[in-house]
Amino acid sequence: MKKLILLALPAFMVFSLFSCQPRPVGGKIENTNWVLSSLTASKKVMQPPANIHITAIFGSDKVTGIGPCNSYFAGFKATGTAIAISDLGSTERACDELEFENSYLGLLSKANGYSVLKDKMEIYSESGKLVFMAMPAAEVEKINFTNGVGKLAELFPVVEGDQAPHLFPILKVDNPGNYPYKGQLVDTAFYKYFDSETNNVWSSTGGDVFAVGQFGGLYICRVPGRYVSSDIALFQIKDGVMARSETVAWAWCDEGWCNQQDAWLRDMNNDGLTDIVQRYSLTDDKGKIREERLAVLEQTKEGTFVENQDLKPDKAQFAMAKI
Repeated sequence: MKKLILLALPAFMVFSLFSCQPRPVGGKIENTNWVLSSLTASKKVMQPPANIHITAIFGSDKVTGIGPCNSYFAGFKATGTAIAISDLGSTERACDELEFENSYLGLLSKANGYSVLKDKMEIYSESGKLVFMAMPAAEVEKINFTNGVGKLAELFPVVEGDQAPHLFPILKVDNPGNYPYKGQLVDTAFYKYFDSETNNVWSSTGGDVFAVGQFGGLYICRVPGRYVSSDIALFQIKDGVMARSETVAWAWCDEGWCNQQDAWLRDMNNDGLTDIVQRYSLTDDKGKIREERLAVLEQTKEGTFVENQDLKPDKAQFAMAKI
């Protein structure tokens, strides 16, 4: 990281430039995203180099962005029409456009006023002016994904092959042994990128969540279940969050009686979408099966799952795990 050290301009130049600046009007700058349109320094207006987007992403009290060569970061405080940038730093890569980048960061570091006017923002300093246009919605969405749920998605390794493995629960969560779906522990800071209901439940009740893998657009999680079991749930990325689709595998036992459901991810109707085969059994305290069923949840084009009673999978191909 480098800290920017900037030389002061002569007093006569400062007065000349500052006296020509328009009067700042302020406006809402927090949680906004911008792309540089032009900068003015030494009375010269310059546009960014061709095919290069210089960005400024303002949070609640920090601004980050990407220049022609480096990413940068700083603190900021906006009060009325005034703005102050603090602790500006950047990475240290060299490129052909480093001079333009230094001019941009130099003006930004000396900012003292600003105006937000609909899709346009101007930042003023005694040395010149920066003009920004609002970042296109598609680019904002891409940045939000990369910095948010996209980071969560990176925790899930891709499951290779055209069929996902046999998914089944675990009872002894404190001693998983050779259980194949241990997964990677998901930090609680990522819970906010799950759907609100899931986030609220996990945040209030606790329990560990593990990223197991991704297959066919589905994200496989090992999640807190009943009693001491650990369930397997499927999630999909929708509207910028990881939303729960189905809890597909689970188990719980009481006084020797055990409920268990296993799952397999398959394209059962050859439509190119991943469906869910679920097999459930209830065994009594003597190990005798008292109830059993096999069902197929067909994935719709909208990404939801609906039971298709016309599909009759071969029970012999879907043997349940002994847990």
